[in-house]
Amino acid sequence: MMDWRLAANDIAAVIGPPGSGKTTLGSALARNMIVDGLADNVLLTAYTNAATDEFGRELCYLLGDAAARKLCVRAGNSTAADRSLPIPFSNDIGIIKSRRIILCTILSIPRLPNDIGFDRLIIDEASITKIDQLLMPLQMSLSSSNARPSSHYKSNLTPEDFRLPNLQQQLKELMNFLSHCGIAATVVGDPKQSQPISISGNGSTDGYYNNLSAIEWIIKSASHDTLHITHRLPDKLASLVNDFAQYGGLMSAPEVAGRRLNLTNMCALEHDFKEILDPDEVVTWLDIRNSEEIPSKESSWVNLAEARACARICKQLVKHMPLQQQQLNEEKRIVIITRFTGQVMAIRNLLVQMDLLGNHDIRVTTTTTALGTQADIVLFSLVRNNKERYLGAAGELQDLNVSISRAKKKLIIIGNFDMMMNGYCGRSKTNYARNLAKLIESKYGQIVEVPVILK
Repeated sequence: MMDWRLAANDIAAVIGPPGSGKTTLGSALARNMIVDGLADNVLLTAYTNAATDEFGRELCYLLGDAAARKLCVRAGNSTAADRSLPIPFSNDIGIIKSRRIILCTILSIPRLPNDIGFDRLIIDEASITKIDQLLMPLQMSLSSSNARPSSHYKSNLTPEDFRLPNLQQQLKELMNFLSHCGIAATVVGDPKQSQPISISGNGSTDGYYNNLSAIEWIIKSASHDTLHITHRLPDKLASLVNDFAQYGGLMSAPEVAGRRLNLTNMCALEHDFKEILDPDEVVTWLDIRNSEEIPSKESSWVNLAEARACARICKQLVKHMPLQQQQLNEEKRIVIITRFTGQVMAIRNLLVQMDLLGNHDIRVTTTTTALGTQADIVLFSLVRNNKERYLGAAGELQDLNVSISRAKKKLIIIGNFDMMMNGYCGRSKTNYARNLAKLIESKYGQIVEVPVILK
């Protein structure tokens, strides 16, 4: 895969299941392009700040802190970027133009100098990037001195191709044109993880095309290849993700297959938490049956009982998870994921009240921004529970797949098991939450009744 993309001068896709090393591959490509003299400058970009920062961590590992500090710069939103990385942060035009590897999010690309141009592009998280957002960095590369349209290039488009159903053909022709200009880009993602945020998804033709991710467009319009093995997920979790999303052979790397949560003193755990935090059980479903709350105009769905359970489990974990001394600011040890922004706010408020959020390695995020995130332990709050048994988007493949594939040692799902088994998502939609529940119950985990202390 590395040899293919280093030698290529076209636009192509790299597909990879969770933990397969997509970000590592992208960072290694950038490093080799610069070190081997294959490019003057490279843009590394992703949809979220978490994934962009992960590029930075990988580059520091591959280059060393001193070289990364000299060759790289992190640009974009100063409040959202990880400023503790050795790679300096700057939006100064002079500094950006002086560095060889520039890191920023897709949405921060307009902050970059218009005339900078890039020899090579590496674009991560293309499953939540829309095609118009993907075109922004491609357009910037046209400013590169190496980008020159061939005088022999002729478009194959006809007037019929400019009708909406032929957008596929238009995009294919655009990829062809950019390749003739010398644009070299590697677009990385997984269509089975999250979906692009779309303005119109009402089932109309416009909605259909808006809902297609950039990675789906590229797969249909250009060459692509697939990474097959995971390097992060322990054995049971890798098997669960493989069966759930039907990857067709996702396996743990031997060195991480048996990895389990390490607690300093299991005997010191409060009794009601011992079954929930059992290190030998990689996947635990905490069956909590409290109802969701009706969202206000300012927020989204909230389940306060699940929020309290998340906060109290975190309190136990902080007491009994050993501190890790590793270089480059180890990623968050605990990540809480939910699909709903209202639930994110509720959990954060409780963690602040417990004096946990600012003083410990805990992050609370939505499924959309969880891409690029990994942690020792993941708590996944499902939220939805109503008399109508309507799950809505909470039962979709992509968001569920992201949430269950972020943990390196332990996954705890918090929510009403019966609701997920018997709920519905809407007309003609598959309830993937039911598929997940069945897999955990039958093969890959344990269903635990919520103890009184968490009710």
